[in-house]
Amino acid sequence: MKKQLSDSGEQIDNKMARKHPVHRHAKRMTQLIRVAIKFGMITHLFIKYILEPLVKKEETKYNSWFRQILFFAGGSCLKPSDRRALIPLTSGFVNYFRRIVQSEKLGKPIIWVDWCFSSELLKAFDVVAYACEAPVLLCDFIGTRKASMLVEKAEKEGVPLELCSSSKGAVGAYLLKEAPEPDLILSTSHPCDSTASLYQLLRYMTGVPAYVLDTPYWNDKKSIEYYTNNIRGLIQFIEKHLHQKINWETLKHVCENINTTNYYMSELTEMARAVPSPISVMHLLLLWLGRTISYGSDELAESAKRLYAVAKARLDKKEGHLENERIRIIWWDIPVGFYNIHSWLEQEFGAITVADMIGRVEPFHIDTSSRESMLEGLAVTNLNAPMGRHMRGPAEFITNELERVIREFTADCFIFSQHTGCTHEWAIMKIIKDICGRTGLPALFLDADCFEARHSSEKQIKKQIRDFFMNHGLA
Repeated sequence: MKKQLSDSGEQIDNKMARKHPVHRHAKRMTQLIRVAIKFGMITHLFIKYILEPLVKKEETKYNSWFRQILFFAGGSCLKPSDRRALIPLTSGFVNYFRRIVQSEKLGKPIIWVDWCFSSELLKAFDVVAYACEAPVLLCDFIGTRKASMLVEKAEKEGVPLELCSSSKGAVGAYLLKEAPEPDLILSTSHPCDSTASLYQLLRYMTGVPAYVLDTPYWNDKKSIEYYTNNIRGLIQFIEKHLHQKINWETLKHVCENINTTNYYMSELTEMARAVPSPISVMHLLLLWLGRTISYGSDELAESAKRLYAVAKARLDKKEGHLENERIRIIWWDIPVGFYNIHSWLEQEFGAITVADMIGRVEPFHIDTSSRESMLEGLAVTNLNAPMGRHMRGPAEFITNELERVIREFTADCFIFSQHTGCTHEWAIMKIIKDICGRTGLPALFLDADCFEARHSSEKQIKKQIRDFFMNHGLA
């Protein structure tokens, strides 16, 4: 372990120098949101009639931080009952940011993980887990220029331009002292080349031990056994380098929370098939954000349960999330992260995203009766996570699910965000276009970098979507 093996003054000074201003700001903002949503209708009316009219048109240097936070949190699209359901989740975010900011004081080992690494296993160790790609998204919540600063820093140091901006931001965050010094680095070999290549660079930059969970190509029994053995190796790796033993009772509780979260998120996913849809994609995306940093936590499981109860009540009354649902969208690839385009779609066009690749959850239950069954269950859960279940193996892993979604979710159009870093999806774009063509579904392929506004601005993305709706008679 880096902290234990070296006691040089230089390393200690370097570690203490990292003050993590982005995470401190995110913690304060999340605390403010947690307090505000407790006021229910008062907060909702304040957002709808005072804040949104002030900041809706465009981002400026004066409104950037609260505009981005406002729209990230759904603006006035989320109802007071939805916001109250998210109180436990906001507490989970606050706890995560607090642990990062106070990581030096806590004196616990710090483990870097990529955001496609399912970090719930780490809850069974006494560690601080840090999602390396988080700073770019957090900077987007403060203002799009902040995120560009991280990416530009990595590019100036020689990181290739064509790699994913979130991964480049992970490098920039470390160089700009926005990231805590790691003791270990854990990553996966999927879903993309950016992750696989840049985590080798991060290991070289930090000089700490690293472990890569090697992802199998197929989904058969041998593949699951292979990945389960990888997880066993991961446990041995952590135990060896941190001189800790895994807490199996804690892991069992984590798995039980995962089962609760998976159940309610899969139910929310299926509810969107109803016309009108009783849920917004924002529900699933906020829970997905919670998954990246607090999967297996009590807070995430509780918020999933509460959101389900609110949505089920609307479903039973045949009410939609929108008062006037006019357009139903299937959104593929990752969402636009530097601006919550879904809030704008709902307000401007009555357009609701009923299925998206990231928020969709497939039902799965982990057997907690034994250690072996838990490890196998965690392996299957990880392999079926968003992006993870799509972007490995044959193209059919994507196309089969997409064709099923088109059949089942009664959509009016298809939007492919075409994130510049997702080159693995660009490779099958022609196949996706053919699927949409066979079904007669109007399709838009955006030109965007989902985490950075330098490539295509908020205004440019909105124009692409507006023109698409107009050209196909949808608006």
